[in-house]
Amino acid sequence: MSDFPDLYAFVVQLRPIGGPAPRPQGHGAQALFLDLLRQVAPAVAEALHADAQSKPYTVGVLPSRQRDLIELRVSLLHSGLFQPFVQAMLRQMPGGELRLGNARLALGDVIGTPAPQGHPWAGYGSFADLHARATSAHTIALEFASATAIGQASRPDGRQRLGILPTPEIIFPSLARRWNDLAPPDIALDMDQVRAASLDSMVTRHRIESTDINLGKGPQKGFVGAVAYELPADRDQSRLLALLADAAIFLGVGMKTARGMGMCRRMKDEG
Repeated sequence: MSDFPDLYAFVVQLRPIGGPAPRPQGHGAQALFLDLLRQVAPAVAEALHADAQSKPYTVGVLPSRQRDLIELRVSLLHSGLFQPFVQAMLRQMPGGELRLGNARLALGDVIGTPAPQGHPWAGYGSFADLHARATSAHTIALEFASATAIGQASRPDGRQRLGILPTPEIIFPSLARRWNDLAPPDIALDMDQVRAASLDSMVTRHRIESTDINLGKGPQKGFVGAVAYELPADRDQSRLLALLADAAIFLGVGMKTARGMGMCRRMKDEG
């Protein structure tokens, strides 16, 4: 591992106070995250809230595993965000009261280590280590845990077209664009190579369904589920796509990853 991780994924466990668990809302999760940072680093929170082509964090609510447990999933894609986030969590411990929309929640565990000791959606690393350690594979499988949609070309009326089928030719270039926006320039990926590798891949298994998420201005369409991909026979091409699959747990996939969409991770069982 690098001595200086610049990628972090945390699972913040919250329990409802005096009411049922709230239905996940992307804008509420983002507001909670930014409010926490604002208490310890207002300039950082303001910079993160500003418009940016690719925000250096993701935040969303994981699918419920327990009736009385909310798991807020946060990934940080810049080393400078680690200290303010940890300070914000320490300020609330133990048992601090937070709000997700109108729901009152008590802060529980904050998990930053991966399974089996930690959580399957938690972990840490660096762009450089992911790039150096990526290996080729015959197949990979991705889990999409929150509504995912990939922006395509605009319609004639200016509205954006959305892809909600997880074909390789839209998933991997989307991940690569996000990588290039946030990773060090010396390990930027060649988009032509990514597109060529994606076109030489195919879906071999899937269990997906369409869904939507409330982003504050009405529902946003997307898909959730699991997809297995057969990668190219060329080892360099398959290594490139495997790298992006490894990075997905931090980067997120597609649009509005800072508002609850596109939570994605590479699955262990890849057939």
